[in-house]
Amino acid sequence: MSVPSPVPKLPVSLAANPKLSSWVRFSGEGGVAISPGKVEIGQGIVTALAQIAADELDVDIGRIELIRASTAASPNEGVTSGSLSVQQSGRALRHVCAEVRQRFLAAASERLGVDAALLDVDDGTISGPGNVRTSYWELAGDVSLDRDATAGAAAKPAATRGVAGHSIQRVDIPDKVFARPRFIHDCALPDLVHGRVLRPHIAGARLIALDETAARAVPGLVAIVRDGGFAGVLADSEAAAEAVLKTLRKGATWSAGEPLPDEDDLAGFLKSQPVETTAIDTRAAATTKKAARTLRRQYTRPYIAHASIAPSCAMARWDGDRLHVWTHSQGVYLLRADLAIVLELPAENIVVEHMEGAGCYGHNAADDVALDAVLLAKAAAGRPVRVQWSRHDEMSHAPFGAAMAIEIEADLDANSEIVGWRHAIWSNGHAARPGRATQPALLGATEIANPYPR
Repeated sequence: MSVPSPVPKLPVSLAANPKLSSWVRFSGEGGVAISPGKVEIGQGIVTALAQIAADELDVDIGRIELIRASTAASPNEGVTSGSLSVQQSGRALRHVCAEVRQRFLAAASERLGVDAALLDVDDGTISGPGNVRTSYWELAGDVSLDRDATAGAAAKPAATRGVAGHSIQRVDIPDKVFARPRFIHDCALPDLVHGRVLRPHIAGARLIALDETAARAVPGLVAIVRDGGFAGVLADSEAAAEAVLKTLRKGATWSAGEPLPDEDDLAGFLKSQPVETTAIDTRAAATTKKAARTLRRQYTRPYIAHASIAPSCAMARWDGDRLHVWTHSQGVYLLRADLAIVLELPAENIVVEHMEGAGCYGHNAADDVALDAVLLAKAAAGRPVRVQWSRHDEMSHAPFGAAMAIEIEADLDANSEIVGWRHAIWSNGHAARPGRATQPALLGATEIANPYPR
């Protein structure tokens, strides 16, 4: 009895974003635009994904341009985290590029009158017997990529790949070594306004009153913005913004803050909080052996600041009821979802575009500073607003790596063999990532006049 072959499935990111044209485009100048939904946060995926595309399309890697993720055009691949970019985006791109190559070979076969099996691709040029030739770019008008991917496309065997799996120079490093403007911190949009947000020095304190008189006399001030407990300033330079903020802080009155956990008893603090309990795994031994003794140990991990080299930064610009945000968020679509809730706008009115910034393994304040820029930009009369947190902001108000308490019990028999094991963890998890709940998980949303819970 024969076993039926498994039905081929699209890679998960491609199944969610099946349109070929959303991943690959050919430009008339001999370029290839690759548009993944994952973002560069220092881990090198702009190089890794370019290698994959170059292999499957048989083009020189120098032709490939990686387009920054944007909610206006890029595939929605959720969040860039968990070291999943090559596994998810890479698999999708490999499949897409393999199928695109096949479609162009079929079109070349028809145009040149040569069996597709006899055609080769070399740096985008398609050639066959009798010195006949064409190229991806010559055929681009004949081959529509505005169609969904199919599950049957076959990628190259690993042994035939000439770029992926080999060490090459990372494409993002030269800009960073030679200080070319690649990071969001270095971007200067025309008519830019600089913003800063007023936040308490004590955790949990709220703004009760604000005397703006002295701050309004500081040179360079464009506007002072207030929305409930959210307050900030706009100025025509970073120096002026800092000066206004420093003066404004003197006129601020705050409520009492909230006590921080006792760092010497984090386990007690975590266990005292409201919890949602999930059993990850439960197994029973085939035979029950008597325990002669039980070892018990408790371990803790503190809250840990991600402390990126550069503080978080974002830019925002309003055009009527439409909004454009530039951010180094790890999830542009997830951030857009939370912004839409806070602003009470349709998500279609918001474009969130990724720019490289302070990389983070965990979750820094890239999403929070984006909302800061958006709220301040309401007072900028259509001018773009750039907000950069201070080092103090980053260490005081950014999401921290979650604290954990771990308890382990091991039952040992008379021969000191393990016969029982219990493992429990109390932790906050990534509680501040946006776009994962019905309530927005952005700091500024907890401070506005109609606040959301933190």
